[in-house]
Order: sequence, then structure tokens, then C-alpha cells
Amino acid sequence: MANDYSGRQIKLTTTGLIPLGNFKIKGGLWTGMTAPATFTLVDEAGRTYDIIAYVTDYPINIPEIGWMSGPVTVTSLPSGEVALYLATK
Repeated sequence: MANDYSGRQIKLTTTGLIPLGNFKIKGGLWTGMTAPATFTLVDEAGRTYDIIAYVTDYPINIPEIGWMSGPVTVTSLPSGEVALYLATK
């Protein structure tokens, strides 16, 4: 499955560039991963956010991250699917 950037929920299954300008992440969910695994986001300002999975296929709630300076790069997503929920304001 390819990454999906439509709507207010971004679905990620591979690494690469998220083709959006500045956006606010209200939270998210990572499912289907194989442990150990790390999901990493890096924004244009150089801020890095790591979410670590220690258990296989145990859903991880991603907390609110706030504003990201786009474009943002997913540098690590070895397995599973991440859904990021974007804020409207």
C-alpha cells in the first residue's frame, strides 16, 4: 500500500517526503509493526521525533506532536502502518 496524504488523516507505510507545508499533528496510531522498530519524523527545522515499538503488533498511540515545519520526512518506518491525525486549526 502506498502512502496516502488525502484528507485530515495521513496514512504511512513507507519512508519518504510528506508533501505538505506546515501542519499540526494532533495524534496518531501505529499498528502492524514488527518489534523492535522505530518510526521517525524529521521536519524542515531539523526537529526529530522517534516512536519506538518494543512489542510486535501492539498498537501505539502517538501523542500530539504539534506544528511541524514542512515538508516533513519519514526517515524510518520498517513495518506496519502509521495514521497521523492532522488538526484543522
